[in-house]
Amino acid sequence: MRLFLLTILLCLHTLAQDTNTSQEDSNLTQELYIDAFHKRASYYVKEISDYADNRLVTMADYIDNKEANITQSDKDVTLNNKNAVDSFFLNDKYLDETDKSYISIRPEAFFSSKEDEIYNLKISAHLSLSKSKKRFRLFINDLDQDNANDVLADNSEDEKKAPEIGVNYFAPETYGILSKYSVGVRGIYPFVRARYSSEFHPGDWVIEPVQTLRYSLKDYFEESTEVFCDTKLTNFSLLRLYLRRGTKSGQVGMSYDGSMSLFWTPSKTIGLGLSQSFNGSTRYQQVQDEYAVPLVYDEYNGIFNYGTSASIRQNIFRPWFFYELRPGVNFHKLYDYEPNYTLQLLFDVFVGNL
Repeated sequence: MRLFLLTILLCLHTLAQDTNTSQEDSNLTQELYIDAFHKRASYYVKEISDYADNRLVTMADYIDNKEANITQSDKDVTLNNKNAVDSFFLNDKYLDETDKSYISIRPEAFFSSKEDEIYNLKISAHLSLSKSKKRFRLFINDLDQDNANDVLADNSEDEKKAPEIGVNYFAPETYGILSKYSVGVRGIYPFVRARYSSEFHPGDWVIEPVQTLRYSLKDYFEESTEVFCDTKLTNFSLLRLYLRRGTKSGQVGMSYDGSMSLFWTPSKTIGLGLSQSFNGSTRYQQVQDEYAVPLVYDEYNGIFNYGTSASIRQNIFRPWFFYELRPGVNFHKLYDYEPNYTLQLLFDVFVGNL
């Protein structure tokens, strides 16, 4: 409830400032904003970024006093389609890669024919620091109404109950590899994370492998490998093949996932998607007897879930306000592969540089 009140107060405070903008508007005349609300909210994001930036610019120059010598090659239509789709749908890939400042607020509801409904509100904030040449970015991830009071809590049972708070460092491109390093805390436990990615352009395809490593002082380690394969079908559509594998502490075996997705953007305000996916594990464990002490598991090697989903996403009221509707059906081993019908409704308030 506190998180909802803080969000509402922030919006009201931003709207109240529209009558006193003469001095601040002169500082923003060279930047493009969608409307008055977006302009005012983006101004506060910029102010917070500049404040932290002044504290880190000396550190940045000490670490690397050279300019990143990254040349931008001419991008083909496929690459442009890929970037446009990722930014419009605000997917995890785009949010992980972008060095732009933003605050994302996402209320969502999830309904299922075999499970209880879920309501959630997620907030993320990533603030790029221009004076340190965007090498640093402050971030807050996975903040929701359930863990808003657990920022510095000792979540001994499940570290991932608390939000992430820290700093990202974008290293200069080296041998075609982009690197991002993160240092932060989740609860009271510090962690470090590294993300490496590169792009290859065979023919009309764009292939991007991504390797992520994360280690927490709570003796928690996880790593994953992802591969994105994108190609255009028409000037307004994109086909994406996706594969992922990963391991982590506390989970036996290796998990793996895959999907084939088609994205279509008939206009700048509407996006459509269709996806076929699967989930598997080399040692998938399912509780066989939930009353046994200790629990008795049934172990399975193979694909344990198949899913099909569609999505429609659109700007409404304002260009920075989105809604998305995702109907789907999946067939999970937990329910003996019987159909489980799902519906997800979410809204995105994205304040920053779109």
